[in-house]
Amino acid sequence: MDIKNGILRALSQATCDKTELNRTVLKFKKRFDEASAVLNGKNDKK
Repeated sequence: MDIKNGILRALSQATCDKTELNRTVLKFKKRFDEASAVLNGKNDKK
């Protein structure tokens, strides 16, 4: 398991019953995915 998935899994398990923190986790996941896409050259926005 890579670091990103480990962090996301830990955050999601720690915040499963707190809706505001769940939103924060989802925002971080989206940002990680966007950064990963840019770093890997898979940027769909042209």
